[in-house]
Amino acid sequence: MSDRNGADEEGQVLFVDEQGQSKPGKRIKDRRNRMIWPTRVKFLTNVLGAAILLLLLYSIYISAIHIYLERSGRSEQFNRAVLSVIELHEDGLRVEKPAFPNIEVTPFLTQKTTLKLYRDVGKWQVITGEVHAKLSISGKLTYSVARTSPYLNQDDRPAFILPYSVMFEETIEANPKTESDLKLLDQIGEGHVAQLSFSTKTLMPPEELLKLLADYDLAITGMPVYAGELKEFEVGYSLGDSKDYYVSHLSLKPRYGFREDNSLSMWQIYFKPEEDQHNMSEHVEHMKSDIEWMINNASYNGEDEDKQRLAYIQKNGVQVYGATVTGPVKELQRLKERPEFREFRLGRIEVWNWD
Repeated sequence: MSDRNGADEEGQVLFVDEQGQSKPGKRIKDRRNRMIWPTRVKFLTNVLGAAILLLLLYSIYISAIHIYLERSGRSEQFNRAVLSVIELHEDGLRVEKPAFPNIEVTPFLTQKTTLKLYRDVGKWQVITGEVHAKLSISGKLTYSVARTSPYLNQDDRPAFILPYSVMFEETIEANPKTESDLKLLDQIGEGHVAQLSFSTKTLMPPEELLKLLADYDLAITGMPVYAGELKEFEVGYSLGDSKDYYVSHLSLKPRYGFREDNSLSMWQIYFKPEEDQHNMSEHVEHMKSDIEWMINNASYNGEDEDKQRLAYIQKNGVQVYGATVTGPVKELQRLKERPEFREFRLGRIEVWNWD
């Protein structure tokens, strides 16, 4: 029993509201709070413990995946695929080659990596962007190239024009070669090196192009390969002034060496005209084997076109129609002496760094 506003038999404070209903007073509320808080703390402790356990299991799972990918050679295969696809298809771009590439693995077994892109300018390796690549569990390789430019509104034009003889049976007089970019070099002192691309008026074997460049103190970083585009099969292209066709193409680059586990063992930075015109067949065979490996071991956009390109050059041989070169400014200026060259495109310019 208790009074209207008093204590119950257990000594707990009660009060009666206006409707005559008894309600717990302060002592009862304190007891309830003392019972509720331990329950809440226990619940939060269980939740935190479960979260820590899940995080530990996730870390073990990801670590196990990394170990598997490393030991199975999947990581090296992914890295080689990125290297081959980018350098065979992107004009003049090179991919950095770290000894231990940083590869991220998602819970769904997708591999991701970000690598620097650069261009060879003189003896400098100038960073010009990044490639973000990923390889899904199904084997599909996708990537995006983020280019960086030191200038606003820089004109990033295609580098090479197909010779008119590829597209037209009749004889067409080529446009006067573009010398505006070469004239820019007249304003630059000799204490600089630069990168320059040019096209040729006809298709020619790479050995022949290197022979034409043998009298210049220059290095060649790559050459566009004609592999049947627009004649044997359709590819993306753009049309410039008159009948100038710019197409996507393969690039003949200095050879690489890969071990059996697909790790990079060696690579050559430049073609040297004096030396490589006599062993160009080795570079060509390396390019063919690299394309074949890429088709057999990676699934990527443009794979079907590369199958047709490989079939074409295996049947018809490798012919090129331009080059990307680098060296002293005064040597690049001399290229306008060659009537075989046209459509000069000036790239990066850097302070002197040349032997």
